[in-house]
Amino acid sequence: MSQPRDEDDDTENDVIKRKGKALRTTAEHLLPSAAPPPFLPDEIITEILLRLPARLLVQLRSVCSSWKTLISSSQFASDHLRRSITAAEPSFSEPRIAYPRWWHKHNKFGDFSVRSVFEKPSTEGVCFEGKRDYNIIGSCNGLLCLVDADHNKIHNRVNVILWNPCTGLTSQELEFEGLLNVCGFGYDHVSDSYKLVGIVNEEEKTLKPHKSATTIYTFGLNSSWRKIQDMAVKARYIENKEGVFVPGTGTLNWIVPGDGAFNPMVLSLDLEKETHSLFSPPNHKDMYCHFKILKLCVLKNYLAICCEHRTHCPVWLMKEYGVSESWTKLAMIPQYLNIHVIPLYLRENDVLLGTASPYSRIIRYNLNHGNFKFPVIDGHRDGMMKVAPLSKHSMAAKRFHVYHESLVSPSHCGLLSSTSEMRWIKLIKVNKNPCLQSLPSEFLYW
Repeated sequence: MSQPRDEDDDTENDVIKRKGKALRTTAEHLLPSAAPPPFLPDEIITEILLRLPARLLVQLRSVCSSWKTLISSSQFASDHLRRSITAAEPSFSEPRIAYPRWWHKHNKFGDFSVRSVFEKPSTEGVCFEGKRDYNIIGSCNGLLCLVDADHNKIHNRVNVILWNPCTGLTSQELEFEGLLNVCGFGYDHVSDSYKLVGIVNEEEKTLKPHKSATTIYTFGLNSSWRKIQDMAVKARYIENKEGVFVPGTGTLNWIVPGDGAFNPMVLSLDLEKETHSLFSPPNHKDMYCHFKILKLCVLKNYLAICCEHRTHCPVWLMKEYGVSESWTKLAMIPQYLNIHVIPLYLRENDVLLGTASPYSRIIRYNLNHGNFKFPVIDGHRDGMMKVAPLSKHSMAAKRFHVYHESLVSPSHCGLLSSTSEMRWIKLIKVNKNPCLQSLPSEFLYW
């Protein structure tokens, strides 16, 4: 006769069964699980990477070989460049300023971001060193065009390289016969090519003065100098020897004398058609009698012109390229401590970043409030000597060039690339060592 089952025994057995099932579930399903990682199609990865700043993408090349191949390709560089031009986020295409060091060893370059000038008490900078004494003659799409000045003078040759400071790549040095008196570097968007234009003095074996010719060089493996239509003015009369490239127009621009002594004109060279034309600067009352045109530049992708006056420095923007009637006055910057401002960059239409001439120091001018500020470039970080912003005895004359970071490589222009021509320099930190602060600057850097 079977004994009656105790309800407590049934409950205990049920719990044991459930526990066993739970244990089996853990062992069978949780421990051996090897779920595949989430998969992203190549198109999605490319789209994500295209939204990142160029400087970050340079670092991401080391993630894997497929990313390195993608980021280093010319198609990706072109797509990223187009995105950066139209990006609303300023950090996407970081504007930076490069300049040669004009003292001691001339083959050094400083480099700092525009953002750091506005957001920090001192700029963040880096320093590069080249094998030759290069000067910057222009920048376009992240590429800087450098000319070897010493070799030019001594050997009657032109030595040129293209350099992308963001990627660290340079082209192998290109050598040409002759001397570059007037030059310019720009991009022909129709043929997707980079061009160097110059008035070249041709070497003569006779006692007659050297002949000059307007020539153009399209960067590529098998390119060479070609003569084009001569400019309608002699090189020695051109005010700015380095042509100003205006993005979107495919033109290089110089200030040249017009019909009269006080009638300057703007000389425009079309890089696609390889022809030139002239148009008038701003038609300001008594401008030619009391103003001196200092420099052409680019602000907000517009051609800009600045002048010098005994009391102020007017700045105009050309809102419709080539149309003289479209000159619009941006600002009348007052003279301050006997300096005038040469514009470099316009931030959000209210703060102008420029060079305080003749001292070659960075200056900020607020267009709304009319106040000046002089950011200090920290020489212990970017390789520059610490010089008072308005020192009349400064030997640190510099020419600043604004460029936007990109992934464009000299190899995308059909040139052989190299990483050995320019190198980043590590500097000795001296700002916390009172014993070293008293030493001359030439002893502090290596």
